[in-house]
Amino acid sequence: MAPKETSPSGYGTIPSSSTAPSAPPPPSPTNVQVIAPATLQAGYTFDAMYDGVTFTVTVPEGGVVKGQRFIVPFVPPAGQDAVPRATAVGEPISSANSGGGGGGSTIPTGVWRDSLCDCLRFGPCHPHFLNAWFCRLVLMGQILTRMKMTWLGFRTRGNPDDRRWKSTFSIMVKLTIAYYVLDILTSPADPETGDDDVNVTLNSVIGSAMFFYTTYVLIQLRATLRHVYSIPEESCLCLYEMGLCGNNPREGICGSGSGGGGDDDGSSSTRLCTSGVAVGWEDVCCAFWCPLCVAGQMARHTVDYEERGRRAVCCNEVGVENWEEDDAYEGVVRVGEGSVLVV
Repeated sequence: MAPKETSPSGYGTIPSSSTAPSAPPPPSPTNVQVIAPATLQAGYTFDAMYDGVTFTVTVPEGGVVKGQRFIVPFVPPAGQDAVPRATAVGEPISSANSGGGGGGSTIPTGVWRDSLCDCLRFGPCHPHFLNAWFCRLVLMGQILTRMKMTWLGFRTRGNPDDRRWKSTFSIMVKLTIAYYVLDILTSPADPETGDDDVNVTLNSVIGSAMFFYTTYVLIQLRATLRHVYSIPEESCLCLYEMGLCGNNPREGICGSGSGGGGDDDGSSSTRLCTSGVAVGWEDVCCAFWCPLCVAGQMARHTVDYEERGRRAVCCNEVGVENWEEDDAYEGVVRVGEGSVLVV
């Protein structure tokens, strides 16, 4: 046995190299969106800035045009030896590119697949439009199920044992039926006469409760999609400058951590947001003013209805045929959730 080394003063032992504290793990990269300053060919490098730190970016394959966004992993200054690998924004995230199996996903990142006003893109008789118009909770239940969220907007994907999302669609269907039944039962025969004030009050309360519930869940769901697919806010940014709630789009109006059982790092500032992601003013305004358009846009973003074998249906759990439970997250590991915009 080798003798212990002692300090010159004799007051203890000097720890050997095997007992020395290990170096802290390297910081994990943060995915950021970069706006191309010019039209550049693949392999060209330029400098971008994030959190006051300048770092080198390499243009991805295929090149970029001026103003195009693409995603790069940013590593804090201590790990700046490697040049970040870029991913073009708007391209479908694909498990084939990330080394995974399967045929890959067709869900774009960095931008929405289409606009809010494309509700009739597939015609007025398409199942997603009919549900958005007549049975919005049913369509929301289908999108929540795709994203593995509960009927209250909690994310469960970070916990494989949490299967609450499996009952989300059935709960939303039951809520839809209950709402229509109660609405019929409490509707006054002639609201203008004022002879049935009790029913008028009950009907108003039920309608208001449904409106607030629908709006809240839409907000949580839209914020989750933006977080998962790295879609930055583009509208309503002036509300941050007014100081109404929240300081910037990155933190949103609830903060930037997780408070709803999601799979992100925790922060108490998002306890008011069940999704556990940063909720933006754009999410609030769109859900309040355009619920039909918002629900339809999210349905079209998470599924390519033109893809072969993806026939839309009205009444199954996800609103589409041939859906695997992790299809909404295919390739997200490669791109990374929660990318932010660098100008």
